[in-house]
Amino acid sequence: MIEKKLLKQHAKNYLPCYFEGCKQHEHCLHWLVGPHVPDTERARKCVNVLNKEIRKGNCPFFRPDSKVPMKRGFYHLYDDMPKRMGTAIRESLERHYGHTMYYKYRNGLLPITPAMQEHIAQVCRKYGWNDTPLYNYTTEEYMW
Repeated sequence: MIEKKLLKQHAKNYLPCYFEGCKQHEHCLHWLVGPHVPDTERARKCVNVLNKEIRKGNCPFFRPDSKVPMKRGFYHLYDDMPKRMGTAIRESLERHYGHTMYYKYRNGLLPITPAMQEHIAQVCRKYGWNDTPLYNYTTEEYMW
């Protein structure tokens, strides 16, 4: 179960959901954060429970309440690569994520999701690097 402290922390700027009819609501981060939205707020954006897709049970906002393996940082990604290849990969990743976000991921300030890990591996393969990308460390985190 998720700690109340963590839910309260994310309730400040996370999109809550109040759709009780959702079959997945008991295990969705959007639902779990709802009761922790500060009562001082007069108005708040939330998941539109009148949306047809959401009512059918195909919610694009669903985030499971289970932790996922995330990587953090990739200081040594380019260590064993030829310089020209490493430069091409770095430039491609920086273009894709943007300069600031690229460095936040590289420096381990933000988690690298499994989808992002796959994207980084694809970029490496595109430029001829077939080894598994190296990351600083692995953590288990929620997919907020």
